[in-house]
This record gives sequence, C-alpha cells and structure tokens, in this order.
Amino acid sequence: MKKYIYLLLGFGLLPLFSFSQDTLLFKSIPEIIFVEDKTEDERVFSPSQIEKIDSKKINYSAPSTSADLLQKTGAVMVQMSQSGGGSPIIRGFEANRVLLVVDGIRLNNAIYRSGHLQNSISISPLTLNRVDIIFGPSSVKYGSDALGGVIHYHTKSASVGEKWKRNVLQRYSSVNKGVNLYFDQKWGSKKWGFFQAINLNRFGNLKMGGNRLHEYDDWGAEEHIVDGKEQLKTAYDQADFIQKIRFNANQYLSFKMNLQLSTSTNINRFDQLNDITDGLQKYEEWYYGPQKRLLIGLGSEHQKKTLLYDSFNNTVSFQQIYESRNSKKPNASLIQRFEKVSVFSNTSDFIKKWGYKSLNYGLNLQHNSVESTASEGASTRYADGGSGLSSLGIYSQYKHPFGKRSFFSSGLRYNISSLDAKFIEVQNYNFPFEEISLKNSALTSCAGLFIGLKKGWEGRLSFATGFRSPNVDDVTKVFAKSGKLTVPNENLSPEFSNNYELGLSKRFGESYVSGTYYYTQLKDAIIKKQFSLNGQDSLMYDGGLLPLYANTNSQEAYLFGYNLQAYLKINEKWSTTHSCSYTFGKDDSEGILLDHIPPFYGKSQIDLNSPKTKSKTSIIVHYNAWKRAEDYSPNGSDNPEEATVDGTPSWWTLNLNYSLPLNDKIKAQLNIENILDVHYKTYSSGISAPGRNIILSLAAGF
Repeated sequence: MKKYIYLLLGFGLLPLFSFSQDTLLFKSIPEIIFVEDKTEDERVFSPSQIEKIDSKKINYSAPSTSADLLQKTGAVMVQMSQSGGGSPIIRGFEANRVLLVVDGIRLNNAIYRSGHLQNSISISPLTLNRVDIIFGPSSVKYGSDALGGVIHYHTKSASVGEKWKRNVLQRYSSVNKGVNLYFDQKWGSKKWGFFQAINLNRFGNLKMGGNRLHEYDDWGAEEHIVDGKEQLKTAYDQADFIQKIRFNANQYLSFKMNLQLSTSTNINRFDQLNDITDGLQKYEEWYYGPQKRLLIGLGSEHQKKTLLYDSFNNTVSFQQIYESRNSKKPNASLIQRFEKVSVFSNTSDFIKKWGYKSLNYGLNLQHNSVESTASEGASTRYADGGSGLSSLGIYSQYKHPFGKRSFFSSGLRYNISSLDAKFIEVQNYNFPFEEISLKNSALTSCAGLFIGLKKGWEGRLSFATGFRSPNVDDVTKVFAKSGKLTVPNENLSPEFSNNYELGLSKRFGESYVSGTYYYTQLKDAIIKKQFSLNGQDSLMYDGGLLPLYANTNSQEAYLFGYNLQAYLKINEKWSTTHSCSYTFGKDDSEGILLDHIPPFYGKSQIDLNSPKTKSKTSIIVHYNAWKRAEDYSPNGSDNPEEATVDGTPSWWTLNLNYSLPLNDKIKAQLNIENILDVHYKTYSSGISAPGRNIILSLAAGF
C-alpha cells in the first residue's frame, strides 16, 4: 500500500510544477470554480435522482442539527435514538450503507456501524451552502458505502476579491429551551480569500407532544425517565467551528485550506435509559462522551487545457474522531469504552473535455487507524491491539451528449481494501485467533441515459452496481444489544448491490411533476446471525450470559420503491410542493422482511410570497403511514421494543413558517412546528419526537 501513497502524493504535487510557468504578476486573476462548488450533476455524470437543498431552504426550515435538516426535507426518513442524534435512511439503507461526505471528503470511517448512526449532527447546518442527496449507488466516483446513496454537505466557501461581510444569527426553540448563536465572516483580496464561522448550541430537555391521537397512553411515557411531557436527560451542548482559506496563485492555479472542528458535551442515550428489566430501570447511566471531530483538508486545483486534463483537483485530508460509550447498571461500576480514529485520505480527480464530451477519472486512497480502550476490567469494543483499514480506488466515468438535451454516461471503478486487527486479551472470550487480516477487491460499474423529449418531457434510465467493504466495526466488534452479544468474524467479504432506476418528468412552464421507480438486488449482504466460537454459543459479557451473534455474508435480498414529486406555481404569489416515498424490502434467502424499511411517508407545502413586503409564509404537512408489528424485521435492528405492541402508529404534523425582512440587513423568522402538539415517534426511534415548538430567529448581515 505504501507505493500507492507515494503515487498519490506525486499527483498532488502536479500543480506545483505549473506554478512558475503560469504566474502572471500584473494580470487580473479570473474566478476559479472549485470542484466542491460545482453541482452534483456535474460530479456524478449519472442521470439519477438528486435532491438539492440550497442555503435559502436550509435557513427557512430553521433546523437545530443537520439531521433535523434532513428530516424536514421530506426526502429521507431519520431515526432518532436520543436528542443529540439522527440516522438518515435512504431507500431502505441506513448507517454505514449511506455515505456521508463534506466538501468532497468522506466522513464514513472504519467504525461506522450498521445499526443506527448519529454522526451526522457533527456538521452545523448554518455553515452549509447546500446539501445534495444522491439516491442509490449512481456514481463510481464515491466508492464504498453508497449502497443507499450519498449525502453530500457543502459548507460555505472562501472567495477572493470579497468585501468584508459578516452574518449573525440568534435562534430560540421553545420545545427544549434551545439557544443557538451563530457568527460568520468572509473577506478577501485579489488573490486571497478567508471564511470563518462559529456556532454554539445549548439544548435543554426535549418535550414530547401531548396530543395522543394514536390512543396509546403509556407509549414513550416511562415514569423513571419522563416527567409529564419532558423527556429527562436529553439536554446537551454543541460547538462547531470552521476556517477556510483560499489562495489564487495565478490565472490557472488555486489552493485551499479547510479546517473544521466540532465537539459536544455528554449525550445521554435515551433509548437505553428508558429500558426496563424485571420491573426495574436497566441502566442508571448510559451516555456518549463528548463527540469530537477534527478535519483538515488541503486542496489544489489547476485549470488549463493539457494533454491529460483540462481541470485537475487534488485534496489531501486528515480527520481525527474521538467518541466513547459509558454505561452503568444498578449496583454495578461504570463501564467506559473509548475509541480514537485517525483517517488520512488523498483524492486526485481529472476532467478532460472534447467539445460537449466529458471524461472524468481519478483515484483516491484512505487509511483508517483505530485505537480502542476500556476501563479496567471491561472489554474493548474493538480489537484491543489496534486496527487498520486501507483502501485504494481507481475510477473513470464518461458522458457523451447526443441531440440538444440528451446524453449517455458510463463508468467503472476498481477498489481494493486491506484490514488488519490485533487482539491481545483473547482469553477473555477464548477467541480462536490473535489477529484478523482481510484483503478484498471489488469492480463496480454504472451506465445511464437521459433523454430530453418534446413538450417538456424528460426521461432517465440508469443501472449501477454498488459495494461496501467490511470495516473494523463489521469485523472486530464485541458489543451487546437487545440481549445478544456480537463477536468478531474473520471471514467477511464485501456486499454488493445491483440498482435499476427509471425516472420520468414533465414540465409546465415553471411547474413540474416527476416520478422515480427503483429496484435493488442485494447480494452477499452483511447481517447478524447466530454464531459459535470454539463450539460455544454463549458467553459472559458485562455480568450476563448472552447468546452469540456475528456478521456473516448470507443474505440475498431485493428492495423496490418509488418517489413522486410535484411543484405547481399558481401565480407570482402562490405555489405548492408535494413529495412522497415508498420502499419495500425482503430477504430472499430466508423469506423474511428486511430491516431499515420505513413506512410510506411524505411532505406537502403551500407557499405564499409577498412581493410588497418580501415576506414568505408556508404551511407544511409531514406525514407517515403505519409500520405494523408484523412488518418489522425479526433481526431486531428496527427497535420493535421502542414501538407499541401493534407497531409504530401513523402520524401527521401541521407546521407554519414565516420570514420577514425588517430592512435590507435584518430578517426575522417564526417557525411553529407540530402546531397540534401531536405525540409520535419516527420509525425505529427510541425517543419521542418534539411536541409543539415555537422557533424565533433573528439574522443580520453587514
């Protein structure tokens, strides 16, 4: 793997060789468009479904976290285990089967787990310029983990020649007495650009809705953890900081630096604290330690027609993530488990054009180093001797236009990965190994056709193969949940999917209707099954004898579903938007329903824009159908214990947004969410959703 590292570092130095040749001391420097500033359509080439959320939509929805932002789009379902969390579900895939990306850098690391993942809150929504949700494994550009899709967060950028601008926002949320303070500023000269932002959040205990239309009076009302409508131990604080620097060296060459920091206080795991065993509270304490994330990215871009490329971008990045799990049962000691993950990556990306034809190719390298420790007497979550995961991907995608509004695209990607883990205290579990070493490879492809027809009709057809290489969490984890003990399996291989997608849309002036249908085949899927070590099917763990389970490649499954969207501009003042989604999934190998399959859900919105006052008013309805108990997967990842005996009831909420510019610098905003104060839980969630919430925002730009 070292030779690949040297190779990629060599690519990263390519722009420097052009520096002395291209420097123009007395000429004006044109604006250079960085790769991360381009639209997602330009990135992925594939004509697949992409949901775009710009900064205006982000600010107007007044999200408390980036997970809350995703839920409010109506495009994805979000599972909640605690107040400080949110695990997005895309087309029946969740957690490490959904790829999170920020500014072109992968956030998924070696310990992203398969159940429910809460890491998306480590990015402040107020620092975002836009979010793109790419559905399905539509592009070979992103590689492993994008089985369900990609959520790409684009933070605000530094720009050269920018006058000094500052933005301040203060927000208050009544449902948790939340206070949000945000400040950013940007400025620049002819060659330099700077941007920095800081966001501080303080959230109190979250109140649930009091109107129980579902008629389950005790659901989510455990007396030991709920006081009236207040869900205890759900308060937490979070701070986020971002610094970007950009330097245009000359007419063709530009460099950038991206620094991001995020940290929180302890975050209690509500879905563990509400558990009851034999009539008693199962845990006195269960909390995540401060979630700390550091990202440093150094990028360079050279834009000049050469034999090999017209545009070349290289990004070197380093990430460090700290997290911990802390639990205490009655009359027992506190058990603490700590993880430190260091991630190095380098991506080199080339674009070459011939007229309207485009070729995009590149390679990327990522190496994860995992350190796992625990308090005295407790076992570590991952291999106590340390773990490493390295991967190298090479990709190429091509777009060929025909006609005025049609094109064909295709792509290939080859990926190799290597995982190594060392176990020191193997006698605790009588493991038959002291080391696990896995080497896997995968070849994936994609092809798509976009046809612009007459009278506003457009058609899309695409095929893509996706894959996910086993990570450290899949292979080495020792962890108990729902009375089952997960242990390592040294014989895992990648899981694959074949995804077929058909889309059709029709435009009527500025209005449109569109529909997308997809079908996915899942092969060699990694799922938990009963397991044995040295002939033993159960082991002692944290004071209890638990049955053994391990991840295995055994599932052959299929999923299908659809998404329908419509936008109607009635006149210059009135418009309405609608979206709904449905997914079904079944395990062919065992004839059972898949987990992570949300019920039918959607969003409807009516907007009124006043040209005179420049105000905007929106009435929004979010809705979910029933998830019946018999439709839950028996594998347990859907958290049926957090639902009612009949499943998760259907729900709908009525919401109001109103924004009004007070002058050319100050804007006030009012959001009233869940106006009817309905009690509900989103699918698979352990915590009840917020009740009636009045959000007041005041923003100023100067």
